[in-house]
Amino acid sequence: MNTWWKANITSPVINRLGRVRERNHFTRPPIFIGGCGRSGTSLLLSMLSAHPGIFAFAKELDAFTEWHQGSTGLVPTRVDRLYRAILTNKIPQQCHRWCEKRPANVRFIPEILEYFGPDARFIHIVRDPRAVCTSIHPEKPDEYWIPIDRYITDVSAGEAMYDHHQVFTLKYEDLVTDYLGQMRKLCDFIEEPMSEEMWRWYDHATVRDNRAWFDGVQEVHSQGLEKWKDHSHHKRVKEITMNAEIRRLMDYFEYVI
Repeated sequence: MNTWWKANITSPVINRLGRVRERNHFTRPPIFIGGCGRSGTSLLLSMLSAHPGIFAFAKELDAFTEWHQGSTGLVPTRVDRLYRAILTNKIPQQCHRWCEKRPANVRFIPEILEYFGPDARFIHIVRDPRAVCTSIHPEKPDEYWIPIDRYITDVSAGEAMYDHHQVFTLKYEDLVTDYLGQMRKLCDFIEEPMSEEMWRWYDHATVRDNRAWFDGVQEVHSQGLEKWKDHSHHKRVKEITMNAEIRRLMDYFEYVI
């Protein structure tokens, strides 16, 4: 009974009211962020949240990782999560578009862009697999967070959309070492001005906490880019770089082995 009520009453009402608020509040197309976990998706969301015109959902909605066939094409099965968030969040008046981040979004770029239309924008952030796959799980200190197979699946999905005009591929290392240069390119891509707040994004970000961070929001530095070189990761790094598909992806994204 509860499932029927949700599918036929609650969700349709939420979707209808949410769409009304979305149309009344947001005048520009949405922005999506995706990429393999531990590649900087949360960091990038926090950076974009400093822009006064962008409302960034602080919590992952997981609204675009399950799809079904509707009357006019594929439809996100849990799109009600988007509209519930639009209805329940306090959205500043100056925000004219929203931004949603979930790493697994990268697996559904074609579906997302088809559903939201030619003006939607997707940012795929990619990072050196040796850094991603040697990241320690915050709740399981004896385990690596990201399996090698997951890296291959997610990064390959983004690679397939590399040349799409609605997709911007951003390397984490470039973002950290050349923040202003990369952010200017990104702002050009999403057709937004580089606001003053973004120069010191860590002072103005509205997304300030995430379980993926061991500390809160802070200015990024390049010192952590080569933590994977620590001797304790030697066996893991060898396993990563011996994988043929990983080596292919590293070559494609110009990571030196």
